[in-house]
Amino acid sequence: MKQKILLIEDTPDVLESLLELLDMEGYEMQGATNGSEALEKLQTFVPHLIITDLRMPEMDGFTFLKNVKSNPVHNTIPVLVFSANATPENEDKSLHLGAAGFLKKPCNIDRLLEHIQILLHHR
Repeated sequence: MKQKILLIEDTPDVLESLLELLDMEGYEMQGATNGSEALEKLQTFVPHLIITDLRMPEMDGFTFLKNVKSNPVHNTIPVLVFSANATPENEDKSLHLGAAGFLKKPCNIDRLLEHIQILLHHR
């Protein structure tokens, strides 16, 4: 069975290339361009891992994280924050809100895949 990942990224070309890459790695992928859209997708798609950006229109990554972690249906899904806005404050806030990890963008793809593997195998 393929492991499912929900990827939330507001930059269309970044979203598209990461969806394609992770699909080629064997994951079942769904994408969303903001937190609101991602919450809608969670109604029908239950991923093993969520990867989210922080700065997005409509609903940012912090608000999305609060929503997911306060929902008993989804609060056990690990969330990896993947952001170019990687300040120590943002990392602390993300982890405090329940993120399972924090990764600075851009990062080398092997590092991203390594983080994904770790989070999926420590569920």
